[in-house]
Amino acid sequence: MQKRTQFAIHGVIALKSGTRIGGSDDVLQIGGTELTCIKDPMTGRPYIPGSSLKGKMRSELEKCLGKASGPKLNEPCNCILQSCPVCRVFGPHKNTKHSLGPTRIRVYDAPLLSDDFKIELKTESTNLRTTGGADNPRTLERVAPGARFRLRIDIDEYDLDKDFPYENAEGEEVKGGPALLAVVDHCLDMLEKKGIGAGTGKGYGEISIEDLRLEELKRKRLIPATEEA
Repeated sequence: MQKRTQFAIHGVIALKSGTRIGGSDDVLQIGGTELTCIKDPMTGRPYIPGSSLKGKMRSELEKCLGKASGPKLNEPCNCILQSCPVCRVFGPHKNTKHSLGPTRIRVYDAPLLSDDFKIELKTESTNLRTTGGADNPRTLERVAPGARFRLRIDIDEYDLDKDFPYENAEGEEVKGGPALLAVVDHCLDMLEKKGIGAGTGKGYGEISIEDLRLEELKRKRLIPATEEA
């Protein structure tokens, strides 16, 4: 197995509706917000965890390809088939006996790009079917529309991938590195269609992915020679 090249996808995640990426509070304050957004502990600014983005990309791809498994259809795919885009790109779930090589994708945390953002408080409740009244009210935090986050995804291509096929956005079958990129492109397209975070069924988490740019990463570092050398 030999690594052939490494790609980096850069872009921007722009929020089109209020988005909730759940966090937790160390201290529960009486009368405070019950459900907070996840925030950088050093800056207090919200961000989108790379693990959340990667998990959402994987789950949407599995649903699209009919790859969900397990008794409740919620187990990540671990079929280890050479033709499986999920196992090749994201890795087989809990299955170490395979010949697919290492996971091809790394999804980084997405930090805010500017200070121009707002955290909004939204109150929700359940409705009583008998009377139509509200019950169990709760207050949660959402990042308001307009916030922009930096997106970065790295993809490794190995010689094992040279015959791996996938259909790109133009409906053409491509192989190797272009096929890996087509899988990621498909996942990002589904994120735009489905949304991110909690409450997408209520209209939360609508996004657009903008300013996408592909970079092939090459060796840049050079250790200076010493005078003795």
